[in-house]
Amino acid sequence: MGQSFLEFAKTGLHKAMQNGADHAELFVVKGRSLEVELKNNHIDDMKQAESSGVGLRVLKDGRAGFSFSSDFRTTALDKMVVQAITNSRYSDKDETLYFPTPANHYPQPIYYDGTVKKISLDEKLDLARETTRYAEQYDSRVKQVERSCYEDGEVEMWLANSNGVFLHQLGNYCGLSCLALGAQNGEQQSGYGMDSNIRYTGLSAKTAGEMAARRAVQMLGAAQIESGKMDLVLEPMIAAQIMGIISSCFSGEAVRKKKSFLAGKLGEAVANSQLTLIDDGTLDYHMGSASFDGEGMPTQRTVLIENGVLQQYLYDTASAAKAGTSSTGNGMRGGYKGTPHVGTTNYYVKAGSIAPAQLISEVSYGVYITDIMGAHTANAVSGDFSFGASGILIEHGQLTHPVRGITIAGNFQQLLQKISGIGSDLTFFGSQGAPTIRIAEIAVSGK
Repeated sequence: MGQSFLEFAKTGLHKAMQNGADHAELFVVKGRSLEVELKNNHIDDMKQAESSGVGLRVLKDGRAGFSFSSDFRTTALDKMVVQAITNSRYSDKDETLYFPTPANHYPQPIYYDGTVKKISLDEKLDLARETTRYAEQYDSRVKQVERSCYEDGEVEMWLANSNGVFLHQLGNYCGLSCLALGAQNGEQQSGYGMDSNIRYTGLSAKTAGEMAARRAVQMLGAAQIESGKMDLVLEPMIAAQIMGIISSCFSGEAVRKKKSFLAGKLGEAVANSQLTLIDDGTLDYHMGSASFDGEGMPTQRTVLIENGVLQQYLYDTASAAKAGTSSTGNGMRGGYKGTPHVGTTNYYVKAGSIAPAQLISEVSYGVYITDIMGAHTANAVSGDFSFGASGILIEHGQLTHPVRGITIAGNFQQLLQKISGIGSDLTFFGSQGAPTIRIAEIAVSGK
């Protein structure tokens, strides 16, 4: 949109102010995506899509109003202005609401690879086929690769407000995924693998294919174990998933409403001293990176937990104003159809210094967890959780045989304190990352 957006934004902001808004903001998103699914190394499905739209926020008499449209014509803009101002009349009055002014500095992380869209479709298909080959060759028990997929996309956004903010950024992503089937002695198991990156050259068919194959065969012949308390070692994907469950508990809005078990605990030791947890929107070549958030605030590096001590919550402008503090650049938007809310950027556990193999070798009896189910049932207010899980039994420091049908239950407040080792293998899955993490004496229900 470029220069045309400046004119469009100026027009929209002017119309909003003319119609009685005290402040106004325009958020424009333009995106494209490609998804190709291969079955038996032939194209089974291909989707290409483009979308664009604009969201308008206004503040009038201390009340916020919002409207959106995919129509960029002047007549549609007129309707949006009227609708947003009308909607403001029905929202609660909140004198703390405001739109940012231009910042002195915006970070400039690298989060765009222009070569992705220049790569031919044939080359992208070859990469998906290579993913299939890696899965098939991994183990003789891999009997079929149901599908291998390649996807990429590009998102461009502009943001302008009546305080003089005019911002633009362009980002992209690409990814591979694979679903493999393993079979042995009449038993079948499926396994999913993936890899994602900003850079096309950073994509690994080997990573995605072998992950799918490994997960497909490692649970063949799995059995239950007796209930008891034991050590758990979480593979990086599972560690990232579990730590991701509690990400909402760092929201300043959730804390204010007492909907987080971390409320009122700033400066307290909430985890083992080995744990440092970070949110950082300024990392190069990471999917959660950006120069500014969905409100126009600069992104930043925020240490949430440092050596076990709770240091900070995450804020957008609204939650920060209510808390009497500053935004951390975490006003996230899912697209042009929604308003900002507190969310994470690149959210990850800092790598430790222990090799993953050592974390396992030091366990007398426990389970190496490779899959969990029911993560959505966790209670962010109390911290209580109960997950179905599967993995590989650890006996005398060795991985022995696969385990399934177990349940892990407890409380996140206790789980964080029971961390007994953090691996050196930090791995990102999208915008969330974690290394291998060991947790001591967790209640496991089996047979």
